[in-house]
Amino acid sequence: MSPEVTAGVFALTGTVLGGLISYAAARIDRRWGRAERQIAHLCDQVSAYYQLEQLYKDELARLDPSGRAAKTVMEDMRSKVAVSGEFERPSLTSLAASKIRREWA
Repeated sequence: MSPEVTAGVFALTGTVLGGLISYAAARIDRRWGRAERQIAHLCDQVSAYYQLEQLYKDELARLDPSGRAAKTVMEDMRSKVAVSGEFERPSLTSLAASKIRREWA
């Protein structure tokens, strides 16, 4: 093969490889950006559910005829979630979710 053809084959191969690598990098970057947005959204949701839990436990404690404290109501409910076997016992707080959000977003 002549040197010009060899150089052309190497140039073409390099261009194709460079294009494929650029495409792969752009695709990974898009997926990473989407993952970061989803992490931020999930952290916001955890914070909102934690605040909702606080309102529910306070209301249930107020309505409980046995006079259990709000924290006791919360602990009982969280334990029931764990005993069901379907979910992990909730332990993440709104503050912890906010820290995770700041780390990723």
